[in-house]
Amino acid sequence: MLGSEPQSNAVDSVEGIQETVLRLSADIGTMADRIGEMADRIGQMADRILETQRIQSDNLKTFQENSLEMARILSDQLTANQRLVAQVIEKLGD
Repeated sequence: MLGSEPQSNAVDSVEGIQETVLRLSADIGTMADRIGEMADRIGQMADRILETQRIQSDNLKTFQENSLEMARILSDQLTANQRLVAQVIEKLGD
């Protein structure tokens, strides 16, 4: 019986190590799954950010085009007003 105790302890130790390794493997698998889920979420957020930037870019372009058109209209109106004032001044001088 004395000879079987060390062998029994060694078997118990090996079984304990195997259980620990299996638990660690399961934990690593769980962490890998969570990392994969986080990566998916990050990818979705990146897609949303890119779409937002595209929309903002389109909106900025439209705003710039409208601003330039408004500046042209105001410039044309100012030119027309200056001509009108010049004509009025010319008529008053007659």
